[in-house]
Amino acid sequence: ETLRMWAPAPAIDRLCVRDYELDDGEGLKFTIEKGTCVWFPVHGIHLDPKYIPEPEKFDPERFSDENKQNIVSGTYLPFGVGPRN
Repeated sequence: ETLRMWAPAPAIDRLCVRDYELDDGEGLKFTIEKGTCVWFPVHGIHLDPKYIPEPEKFDPERFSDENKQNIVSGTYLPFGVGPRN
């Protein structure tokens, strides 16, 4: 929980390896072109109530065996994301 609230890295980056079209389902579409560096705001994701109930509350029980299945994949990123994390 400490790493969720105070992540060691404020953002992570990835290099797009192919053109990728994003569509929000509400009419907004755009393409991330191959070779573009994309930044993900870790702190913003970790504190987004869309993914974390009561994100400002320090609650280590979020990560208990009983609750860890509630963590949305790709939303807990204290060390980044990928096959080596």
